[in-house]
This record gives sequence, structure tokens and C-alpha cells, in this order.
Amino acid sequence: MRIKSYLALLVFACLIGAYTLEQVLAHYFNHVQTLAEKHNESRLWAKDLERIEISTSQFLISSDLVVGSGNTYLIFGAKNMGNYLTTELSNLYTQNYFQNLNSKIESAILNINKIKNILNTVGNISPNKLEQSLSQLLVKYDPVSLSLSQDIQYLTKKTTRIIEQETRFLDEEKRFMTKVGWLARGMFFVIIVVLWWWANRKICQPLNELICSSRRTLAGDDFKSTYDAPTEIIELSNDFKQLTLSLFHQASHDPLTGLQNRRAFERKLTEVIADKEVHHFLCFIDLDYFKTINDTCGHAAGDEILISVARILKESVRYKDIVARLGGDEFAILIKECPVGKAIEIANNIKNNIHELSYSCEGETFPISASIGLAPKMLGSTTTDLLHSADVACGFAKSAGRNTVRLFDISSDDSVEKRQDILSVHQINNAISNDLFILYKQDIFPLQQQSTGQCFEVLLRMKNAHGEIVSPASFLPTAERYHLTSKIDCWVVNAVYEYFTLHKSQLEGIDKIAINLSGHSLSDNKLEKFIIQKLSEGDIPPEKLYFEITEAAATANVKRTLLFMDNIKALGCKFAIDDFGSTHSSYDDIKEFAVEKIKIDGSYICNMMDNPVDYDTVKSICKIAKAANQEVVAKYVGDKIVMQTLTKLGVDYGQGYYFSKPEVLIQLSLIHISEPT
Repeated sequence: MRIKSYLALLVFACLIGAYTLEQVLAHYFNHVQTLAEKHNESRLWAKDLERIEISTSQFLISSDLVVGSGNTYLIFGAKNMGNYLTTELSNLYTQNYFQNLNSKIESAILNINKIKNILNTVGNISPNKLEQSLSQLLVKYDPVSLSLSQDIQYLTKKTTRIIEQETRFLDEEKRFMTKVGWLARGMFFVIIVVLWWWANRKICQPLNELICSSRRTLAGDDFKSTYDAPTEIIELSNDFKQLTLSLFHQASHDPLTGLQNRRAFERKLTEVIADKEVHHFLCFIDLDYFKTINDTCGHAAGDEILISVARILKESVRYKDIVARLGGDEFAILIKECPVGKAIEIANNIKNNIHELSYSCEGETFPISASIGLAPKMLGSTTTDLLHSADVACGFAKSAGRNTVRLFDISSDDSVEKRQDILSVHQINNAISNDLFILYKQDIFPLQQQSTGQCFEVLLRMKNAHGEIVSPASFLPTAERYHLTSKIDCWVVNAVYEYFTLHKSQLEGIDKIAINLSGHSLSDNKLEKFIIQKLSEGDIPPEKLYFEITEAAATANVKRTLLFMDNIKALGCKFAIDDFGSTHSSYDDIKEFAVEKIKIDGSYICNMMDNPVDYDTVKSICKIAKAANQEVVAKYVGDKIVMQTLTKLGVDYGQGYYFSKPEVLIQLSLIHISEPT
């Protein structure tokens, strides 16, 4: 039944109850009113009878004087009084108000008529015979007058008794009416209470249960549907259940592949770690050369490949195994309660099935393969240990030539060393939250005798759990894999601004500050907005900053990179392409990206004196950059000969150990780095 039906029944029942109460009260009010009117009529009747009684006394006195004393002059008055009494009694008889008194009224009228006849007889007697005749008439008169007097007295007493009875009855009815009125009101109140309880049970209680179930669901419990309720609430409950299931699925699954996401997968790993069973394996899958296909054929092609790989993974595992997409082209499988031989067989089967995939784009066929790392769950190991063991094994698979499976062996020296070299994602997050990074700087020197102030590049280092300084090579691979590089870049920009806000005097001698940005940062709107916000505060002049973006990161998403650069350059900052020459399309990038500086890939600088190809590459880059009106910076300058050669080739700036080694720029213990907003 729908809520409107319940409400209709509720209103109808209230109306019926109110109508019944009104009818009951009206009935008893009319009844009492009728009794009161009848009682008033009885009292009027008694008043008439009282007047008749007085007139009867006068009539009998006059008649007594006529018959007893022979006062004939009173006959006329007595007869008129008798006529009046006859008329009044006849009216009472006609009203028929008290039927049981009609016989007495008739008797009184008859006696009055008899007395009037006697009076007529007296009036007709001659005076000389009057005295003798009166004695005879008196004998006839006395019984009649006595009877009339008794009749009138009877009527009076009877009427008085009837009125007293009616008065008592009327008072009783009034009291009863009061009781009935309160009883009816009480019954109506009870009906209202019962209806309220019924409506509360049918409508409010299911709604409260729905609210409680929703709150329990927010706390993490399963949503409990409502069944004994109006149709709308049941439908709403079912919709809520579908919505919570949908939201839970969206929160725990990857929208592209339908696999579990990293968050849900790590929860499952935590449950497995708590289990005492040892025979569980974590399979880490990283697609080979996926970025090349994604960049060449577009994101739609990449999505199609990821969906195909996800389907292969689901088809290649058992019903109790858990498959997840960790992000990008990385997948993971929790192989539960499985011996090592079977786990390796599953991993190899997955590798072979993926290798059978291929993708064709613009006449070119791209093979698909995957490097797979397999790590067993060991007693006493943590979730982080298991993830990193599988990650290390995957790294070994890539080092072994890709398209292969490697099992992590804790007894292997390479495995131990590799695990120690790679910092965990939790350590990186801890460093971001607790300012455990340190900023260094390395000066950039002019080679063409330019008159400039100090130029330097900001370099990043990190403190590990033992307080040791570690290089970016130890934490950036993990940061890139877990998409933390944009947070790190945001931290670096914030730290630079915080430092120079407190040390504005140092800005006077600085011409350029170079800050590196990762590839993930270019697609992070939060970092872009943060940089724009800081530049708008005016603590550091925008013309003193330029941001370095690697050539590989810039070409990964050209459209987004150009938009990012345009938004920042509009405020006065400059940009440089770092590691220039590392891709096959480097010369095209000079035209694509209108930057102020290009930094030649350090591998060319290191080998240019021994390798003619590298020398000619550096020379050609300088020539093309000059034609594009771009300054050239050479990294990894290690000795004087390289510096002199670069100067002759027209390189504008040099950076390397020949000029200066990195030194600490910011002592973080001296300042407080506020959280970027």
C-alpha cells in the first residue's frame, strides 16, 4: 500500500471519529433540550392548573353563598366563573398533555356543569319558596362541590409529582450528557492516539529504520533493506541499496576494466597478511612498451588494450583469486592458497595469453607483452613488504628482457639489495607529510660572458628512516609508480616559496631559479593552480623562475603540456626542455614547444669528446636552437676541455661538477613548510 493510501485512511478515520463525536454530542444535546422543553411545558401546565385551582376556590365560595345562604345576586358571577373554569379545563383536556389526568379533568368539568345547573335552579325558584328549596338543593350540591374540590386537588398534586419527577430526570440526563460528552472526547482522543501509533508504525518507523540503515552503511556496514513498509519506502530502500552497491563498486573498482582498484586490493592484502596461511602469492604485472603504443595510437587504443588484458587476467585465474588494476598499465593478482608451482604456472599462462595480443594502428602492428613479478607471502611480512617484493621481482623480469616471469627469492643477494634501494610508498608519503625532503642547488654558469646574476637548479633529496640522505633514484621510481610525483613537485614549489618569503634579501642577487616538474604534474590541475596562486602573491618575481620539463614528459601529452606552459608563462615564468635529444623527435620538439631554454641530454655531453656522433649531435642542437632563438644549457660538464669545447660550439650555460657540486639550499629545520592548498 502506498503512503497516500495510508494518509487517506488516516484522514478518513479522523473525519469519521469527529463526525461520530459530533453526532453523539448533538443527539444527547437534542434529547436534553427536548426534555427541558417538555419540562417547561409541564411547568406552564402546572401554572395554568394553579390558576384553575384558585378560580375553582372562588367558584365554590360563590356557589356556597348562593346555595347555602340564598344570595342569588351572586349567581351570575358564579356562573361566569364556572364557564371560565369549564373553558380552561376543556383546553387542558384538548392539549392531552397528561393523558392519565384526562378522566379527572372530565370529572371536574362534569361537576362544574352540575353546580351551574344547581345555580340555574336556584335562580328559577320564587323567593317565597327559596328557603325551603335551598335545603333540598344543598343536599345535592354538597357532594358535587366536594367531588370538584377533590378532582382539582388531585390534578394539582399529580401534576406537582410529575413535574418533580421530570426535574429529577432532566438533572440526571444533564449529568449523563456531561459523562457521555467526556467519554466521547476520550474515545476520540484514543482513536487519534491509535491512528498516530498506526501511522508511526507504518510510515515513520520504516523511515527511521531506513535512516539508521543508511548511517550504518556510512559507517561501513552492509545496507539492510526495508520490507514491511509502504510501497514508496520499499522502493526508496531498494534504490538506496542499489545506490550503495553501485557507489561501493565504484569506490572499489576501476571504471575502465571493472577490476578492483588499488585501495580495495590493498584492503584484501591486509586481510591476507592477517591470515596465518603462508601459501599466498602476489603477482605484479607491468605491460611492456605500453606507453609507446598509448602515445603513438592514442588513449583510446591504450584503453582497448587495458580492457583486453583485464579480460585475460580474469579468465586466467581461479574463482577465489583477486585481480586488480593498480593504475596505468600495472595490474596485480592475489593468488590465494596456492603452491608455488601452480602460482608460477598461472603467471606463465597469463604471460603467454597477453603475448598473443597485438594492436594494429596506421598499418603498423604493435606486439603486447608483460613483465610479471611473483612474490610469496612470508610469515611476519607486511603488506608493504609483499607489494615491494612483487615489484622487485617485476623489475627483475624487465631487466631480464621483458615478457618473462620472475619469482622473488628472499635468499637472493640481488633481491635484498634491490629491496633496500627502493623506498616504500609509505616512506614517501611520510616524507611529504613531515617535511623529510631536503632541497639542494647546483649553480648554472654562463659560458658566453653574459652579464647575469646567479642561476641555479633546485635539486631534491630525501631522508630515509635512518636519517640518511638518499638520491631521487631511490624514491622517484616508486613515486612515479604510485602517482606521487605531482605531490612532491607541489611540495618543492611550496618549500621554495616559503624559504624565499623568509629570505627575500637573497633574491636580489639571483637571476634564475630552475625547478624540475615531473610528467604527472603536467596533468595535475592542483599543481597548476597552486603555482598560479603563489605567483599571484608576489613574494617571488615570476621572471626569476623557470620550470624544467623533460622532453619525454612534454611529448607524452603535447596538448596538455602546451596548455600548462601557456597558463604559467602568462604570469611571467619561463620554461626549459630538459634531457633534450632523448627522443627520436627532438628536433620537431624545438618547433612544437616555444621554450626559452633547452638542456641537452647529459649522455651526449659525457661522451662528446670520445664519440664524434655525440659531438655532432650537440653541435647540431646548438645550431638549431640558435635559429629558434633559444638558449642552450649543457649538463654533466665534468672538466675544462668539455667546457671549452661547449663554449666554442655556442652553448650558453654549463652545469656540472666542473663548476660546482650540489649544496644544501634550504635547511628545513630552520623553517616551517606549510601544507600546500
